[in-house]
Amino acid sequence: MTTEATQIQVEDVDEAAGTATIILDGDLDYSIYTNFKKTINGLVSRGILQITYDLSKLTYIQSLGLGIIMWSYVELDSRGGKVTIIGSNEQIKKVFFAAQLDTLVTIK
Repeated sequence: MTTEATQIQVEDVDEAAGTATIILDGDLDYSIYTNFKKTINGLVSRGILQITYDLSKLTYIQSLGLGIIMWSYVELDSRGGKVTIIGSNEQIKKVFFAAQLDTLVTIK
């Protein structure tokens, strides 16, 4: 399933395990906010509570992008789920560490 001109790509959905991987491509900013929330809500409604964000194709993240990921963390955490970040480049990783998001989500 792909939304927002391939900016949000959901893969490896395992409803039995409650897991999914979301590949974010391009810029994580306000332009994908609505579809991002719909995507997460749709996964949660299917029992997906462990989401891995693959940021290997992400080129830029705004503060709202951090907010979007944190919103998903709150949604999942309140249901006993978790968020994992993989594949981020060093610049994006620095943003996560500067905002101390590594204290809430797993960053690999």
